Amino acid sequence: MKYGGVDHSFDTRGFYFFVKFFVLCAVLASVGYIGLPYVQSRLAGAPKDVPAQAMVVEHAPVPVLSSTTPKRIINALSIEDVVPLEGKFIAADLSSMQVYLYQNGTTTATYPILTKGKPGTPWETPSGFYAVQTKEENHFSTIGSVNMPYSMQFYGNYFIHGWPTYPNGTPVASTFSGGCIRLSTADAAEVFAFAEKNTGLFVYDAKTATATVPWVLARLDVPLVSAESYLVADIDSGDVYAEYNAGRQMPIASVTKLMTALVANEIISFEKEVPTTEGELSRAHASSTERKKFFIGDLLYPLLMESNNHVADMLASFYGTEGFVKWMNTTAQALGMSQTRFADPSGISPANKATADDLFRLATYLATKKSFVWDITRAPTKTIKASDASSYTFQNLNVFSGVKSFVGGKVGQTTAAGETMVSVFTVSNGVDKHRVAVIVLRSNDYTEDTTRLTTWLGEAIAQGAAVPDVACAGCAFKPEYRKIEF
Repeated sequence: MKYGGVDHSFDTRGFYFFVKFFVLCAVLASVGYIGLPYVQSRLAGAPKDVPAQAMVVEHAPVPVLSSTTPKRIINALSIEDVVPLEGKFIAADLSSMQVYLYQNGTTTATYPILTKGKPGTPWETPSGFYAVQTKEENHFSTIGSVNMPYSMQFYGNYFIHGWPTYPNGTPVASTFSGGCIRLSTADAAEVFAFAEKNTGLFVYDAKTATATVPWVLARLDVPLVSAESYLVADIDSGDVYAEYNAGRQMPIASVTKLMTALVANEIISFEKEVPTTEGELSRAHASSTERKKFFIGDLLYPLLMESNNHVADMLASFYGTEGFVKWMNTTAQALGMSQTRFADPSGISPANKATADDLFRLATYLATKKSFVWDITRAPTKTIKASDASSYTFQNLNVFSGVKSFVGGKVGQTTAAGETMVSVFTVSNGVDKHRVAVIVLRSNDYTEDTTRLTTWLGEAIAQGAAVPDVACAGCAFKPEYRKIEF
């Protein structure tokens, strides 16, 4: 179905999906304690008509475990890993709340971070690779209407700066934060003097500790699906459970809008208002050309729930579409999405491409740093108000939105991309709960493919629980996975 340029393709197949997915939910609910789990992924590069094998739980005292997927590990980066041996470099550690200055690979100074963006909110400080973009001895923020001394912009609305003050000179409260990295004013002055424009900056935030006990799954063929690329991987451990062509770059259609939402959050204040016509915003007012003003934050609902292309274009044009798309590509690189390229904010262009591996990185970042984006994608309905108090209600067109285990997701469909989907589910083995991403690209039927892969995972967990002595077998041999990490 298409309306007003909205790219989506939810249809009556949703009923079929729900029937199968509720079967999966029933399977997952019946899973008991299964000890240490394990699964094996598809043979890299194998023909699509050759089913992959999940790792078998052997009925032997010490099972012989093997893998048909070459072990590939994308190393998690620490600050020590990225400091260059020559030149100046700044590292901001959001875990230890310290800023470090480096000269030719050696630490020259350390300063305490006083505040950062609150985790789990739209103002959470973004981690990744950046550089000092601007330097101002006194930057006036129109978002908070405050003066920020010794400001160094490193990304969008995010700066390193000293303690802000209101125009009358009153310091802001310690709880006041728009997501920037705040130092004492004296410390910010020293960092300001050290930094130059384009000085490299690495913002580090250690991943929240999660259960990393490997899961053991019964031997089950990964089902044949129509997708030319897919990935089933654990966000909480980085373990890949099943994959096919996960490193192949492909068009991604409206999955693009996940990055559009992220960049809009990080470079445009959610309190800004923009005008749009009722017809461009809502299907219920298709013929209306009346213009209304809406908050940027509220527009993420039609963007993600109904995949509204006009909203994507409008957000991008706020500061200029060309610059916005550059921010999208900069953000992709900051997240380690090295095989991702964006040409527009909506996903209509076939030049918007990524790999399933890269989309997993994006899904993980959203789950751990910008979870409100996933919250929007699973909301069944949402009513927003224009500046004149008129109300507009949007329906979530994602067939997964009513499923309890659905964390969030986005779909897309174009001729070049076929059907695409990035989804995240909460999966349990009866003891632990993990968030698992299921990604399908260039699919003929994303609901069917996602259903098959999630059903396979649930059945493998359930059957693995029925194998005797699995805990001892797992303790006797530590399985190996391909891991995707930051």
